[in-house]
Amino acid sequence: MNAAGPTAERVYDAIKAHLLEGRVKPGARLDPAQLADRLHSSVTPVRAALNILVGEGLVQTGTGEGFHLPLIDEPALKDLYAWNADILTIALRAGTGAFPEAKSVEIAQHPWMRPAALFAAIARRSPNLEHARAMAGLNDRLQAVRVAEQAVLPEPAAELDRLDGLLLAENTAPLRSELLRYHRRRIGSAAAILRQLYRMPDANLG
Repeated sequence: MNAAGPTAERVYDAIKAHLLEGRVKPGARLDPAQLADRLHSSVTPVRAALNILVGEGLVQTGTGEGFHLPLIDEPALKDLYAWNADILTIALRAGTGAFPEAKSVEIAQHPWMRPAALFAAIARRSPNLEHARAMAGLNDRLQAVRVAEQAVLPEPAAELDRLDGLLLAENTAPLRSELLRYHRRRIGSAAAILRQLYRMPDANLG
C-alpha cells in the first residue's frame, strides 16, 4: 500500500464514523478544507472520502452546492423504517439454517449499534446476497437516527433484548412479529425522533 492509501482510509473512516454517530445535523455543510485541517490531512483525500460517502447515500453534493448531509423529513424517515422492516421480513422468509454470527449482537459496544448488528445477522442468513447489501446501506443511513432514538423511546434496551433472545433461539415467526412491532413503534414516533436528531449538538471532528 502506498503512502496515500493509509491516509485516505483513515480520513474516510474518521468522517464516516463522525456522521454515523449523529454528530452532524441533517442538512449541515461539510467543508473539505475545515475537515482536512481537523484531520491533519490534505484536502485531496477528504474530497475523495466525501465522494465515496456520496455514493453510499450518506452525503449529498450538487453543482455549486458543495458537500452536505441530506435533509430528512418525517415521511422520508417513515419510508426508511418501513423499507428496513420489508428487507428483514423478506430475508427471514428466504433464510435457512442457523443465524450467522448471532453472538455479535451481544457484544456491540454502544446501544445504538445493537440494531445494526442484529439486522445484519438476519440479512446474512438469506442466500440472496442483495439482502445483506441492502441492509448494510440501511444500517448506515439509519445509524444517526438510532442515536436519537435512545433519547426518545422508553426502554429501547429491553426491546432489543427481546429481539436478541428470539434471534439467538432462532424463533423465526415470533421474531418476525416482534420486528414488525419494533418498526411500527418507530414509525409512530418518527416526528419526535426527528426533533431529537435536529437538536443534537454538533461535535468537532478530530
